[in-house]
Amino acid sequence: MPDSIKTITDKSEFDGIFKDYFAGKNIFIKTKSGNIKIQYLGYSEDRVAFRIPHVKNTPEMITAFTRQEMNTIYIAMKSAEHSEDTFVFEPLKFQIITETRKEDRKLFNIGGGGKDIFYIGNVISDLVINSALEKNDKKVEQIRESVRYDLENRFEKIKILFMHEGRGDVRMKQFLEKYEPIFIPDLSKDPEPKYEKAFRAYVSDIYSKDHKLSGQKQYISEATAPILFGNLIPYGYVQVNNTTPMTEGYLAMAKRSAIVINEFFRNENMFVPYDDRVLVCDISKSGIGVVFRERRTTRLFRTDSLVSFDMMLPTKKKSIVGAMVRNVNFLENGIIKVGLEIKSIDAISQVNYEEFLELAGKL
Repeated sequence: MPDSIKTITDKSEFDGIFKDYFAGKNIFIKTKSGNIKIQYLGYSEDRVAFRIPHVKNTPEMITAFTRQEMNTIYIAMKSAEHSEDTFVFEPLKFQIITETRKEDRKLFNIGGGGKDIFYIGNVISDLVINSALEKNDKKVEQIRESVRYDLENRFEKIKILFMHEGRGDVRMKQFLEKYEPIFIPDLSKDPEPKYEKAFRAYVSDIYSKDHKLSGQKQYISEATAPILFGNLIPYGYVQVNNTTPMTEGYLAMAKRSAIVINEFFRNENMFVPYDDRVLVCDISKSGIGVVFRERRTTRLFRTDSLVSFDMMLPTKKKSIVGAMVRNVNFLENGIIKVGLEIKSIDAISQVNYEEFLELAGKL
């Protein structure tokens, strides 16, 4: 959470803000595909000018930002005019967000030749998985019906959903945030203490928003397991409900079904990872930065998307990582930089990564 947020609309302060935070600094504009680096040219008579390379037009309203130490400074602007790559805007307001950085990242020499140079490989994203599911609807239906047939003698209500069918689905949204299964033994009575927190969250965040299920009051129990690619990227779930209470054995059945589905897709080679290596440029305990020049690689990295990859460390060990894309920056020299927050990592991979961080002096 930010330590403070300050909004400035008084135009008498604008000139000082541009001089303090924008002149000679790295500035970016936000776009759907990522952040594009721009150059501050000057501020005069309630207008500000930027050089924006490789862009023909901008939307009427646009946001630019820059960072300085613990501050991120955003400016909301209205388009006024442009000539070639010079764009003029009317500044409307600034927001200065101050947030204490919990850790620094170790920077690597991306020019090559250093002993610390290393890469990630075998990269796949939820965007690739989603596209593969859309293109292989017959295989999706084949495994869905197979699993449904296996479960229908044990459960009264069965639902198998994949991300391309409803990314806004309440359960899918939860699994994209956290990978824990849902288990409600008996909705008709107060839960045991160990289930109480999950029970309350389920009632407020899922059951109350699932109008179809909540309208069928006879169903009092649920077990739902996420379908996970490599235990790193959720891309669907198996949901079962009954009119009688469930034990944890029922949840185990849902989990096994989710594993069966993922194994089927793996054997069918449904999800193909990106072959090329991507250079790591900075690291910390909670995330890494990667850089590349090939624009087609950006299809793997969209803000807030999930990715998994193998990280071959300079210690000659490997870490298998699941991460969320936090930012995509298009730099002026043609390099594209992506910031990744580590979301999931198995025990051995974490040990290998922390061992390297310790050697690098960043743990």
